[in-house]
Amino acid sequence: MNTHFQLFFPKTESAILDAILLPFEETTIKIHELKLADNRYLFQITHSNLNTLFDFSKSKDYQILHFDTNKSFIGVSYALNRAEGPFIVQTQSKWLLLIPFEHAMDPQVINRIITFNLNYELNAFVKEELLKKLNTAYPLSGHTGVGRLYTTVRRMKAEKELNIPLSWRTGFAIAVASGEGASEMSAREWTTFYTDLCENLKRDYPAMYNRLFAIK
Repeated sequence: MNTHFQLFFPKTESAILDAILLPFEETTIKIHELKLADNRYLFQITHSNLNTLFDFSKSKDYQILHFDTNKSFIGVSYALNRAEGPFIVQTQSKWLLLIPFEHAMDPQVINRIITFNLNYELNAFVKEELLKKLNTAYPLSGHTGVGRLYTTVRRMKAEKELNIPLSWRTGFAIAVASGEGASEMSAREWTTFYTDLCENLKRDYPAMYNRLFAIK
């Protein structure tokens, strides 16, 4: 899924790069088997385990930018295959930008990175593909109160982290006060509604809340 990857630097500076978004629930990712083209790839790690293993054996060389759950820049590493044996990188990062080494960013630029944001091209194909992935990775349930609340918060959390356009977000949750679905709200209304739902989940079902917001 093509997206614009917007890097932020000090003093409100920013730079936009094109990248292909790849969400993964797996704890081990074999880069060679993905048959990646000569593009930048943004990996979103969605599992709750602390570590993810990236197997770069037999793959091309990459520069890797690491970001945490909140999209804050952590650091940079390099996958440079110089041996015949296995080459595995273990990381706690939840977002990783893989850049082909021949197109590597200047270290002086990298050292100034603070965070990033995602901006999608608003077209029907991207919307369909994105919602299909969200429905598969974060299905919604209305069978029980806890199921409805938990899966709604989980879905809204993913939409927030992916910076999904408001009009594309799920309308599954309805605000009692306004009668509006989440996809019909303003950015401020959506944030308030999401925060309230998180607090309700934390108060009524703390174990389920901790599954989503566990402190690493």
